[in-house]
Amino acid sequence: MPSLFSQLGRTQVLDGKIEEIAKSAIQPSVRAKAYRSLFEGRVVWIEGRKWVWTDIRYCEGRLKPIVGERKLEVETPVIDLLKISSEDRSSIVRRVSAEILIREFGNLGIEAREFAESFASDNSHAVSERGEFALKKLDEAERTNAS
Repeated sequence: MPSLFSQLGRTQVLDGKIEEIAKSAIQPSVRAKAYRSLFEGRVVWIEGRKWVWTDIRYCEGRLKPIVGERKLEVETPVIDLLKISSEDRSSIVRRVSAEILIREFGNLGIEAREFAESFASDNSHAVSERGEFALKKLDEAERTNAS
């Protein structure tokens, strides 16, 4: 389903419904993909694969994905998306939210610490690990600004 969502993202058919999909899709991976698209402001999909040689002497190589993307016409404030996605019932969605927090914590101000503390105390190891990392980065930034 996330792959289908990505392929449908090639057109503007779902642009007006991505927020609704992010909030109410049954599959957590679809919600996570929709939130990631909203956070990044773009939809990404795999257009195909290309063979890339890693060692031509031994005829070794791998298929490298060819990625396409399209900018989304939907603009939702990051803070609003973080509030909703950080409370999602799925750890997959909360993990995406924590990743975005790490990327955007410089733009969020005081609320960044609240989100980081919330993620650090999460039951999911993947989410709590990202929350702890965000707290460390926030502490480093505060020490640097205090100096």
